[in-house]
Amino acid sequence: MRDLSQRFLLVAFNAKAVVGLIWLAVGSPGPAGADELPWPDEPVKRPYIFTQQHNMNGRTDAGERVQTIRLGWPLQVQLPGNPTVWTFVEDQSALVEPRGRTMIYSPDRIDGTESIFIFDFALRTDAQDGDTGVITLATEELPASLEAVIPNGTFVIEFQVIDPD
Repeated sequence: MRDLSQRFLLVAFNAKAVVGLIWLAVGSPGPAGADELPWPDEPVKRPYIFTQQHNMNGRTDAGERVQTIRLGWPLQVQLPGNPTVWTFVEDQSALVEPRGRTMIYSPDRIDGTESIFIFDFALRTDAQDGDTGVITLATEELPASLEAVIPNGTFVIEFQVIDPD
């Protein structure tokens, strides 16, 4: 009797697995006659994300690194931290407003650091197509692993605003 019940469970499990594979291969039929797409008409404005590799400060190829940002879209800078602590340098930045700072524990992602500092920014309301903006962040303590990409502990990103609409 026990062998029979185990065999039944095995057959039932395999049947469900086959149905699941067919479902994946064919796809969900969805509602009949659905004319609408499953995502909103308006685009979700995810931020432009910049990291230590986008730094322009002290780079010979800085002019080639100017970024293009769509008008009205958010910006975000993510830099390795702890022991490094980053601060926004407002008087050396232009066309952005800080929106917040978060720190995420992420040990050993980058040698000599244990966290990621995330800075959120918005373009100023007076930003226009063709304007140039700058974000500057600085630190006093920089691990050796970052000296090559962020010399002197100063991170600078320059961008040009576009309005393709």
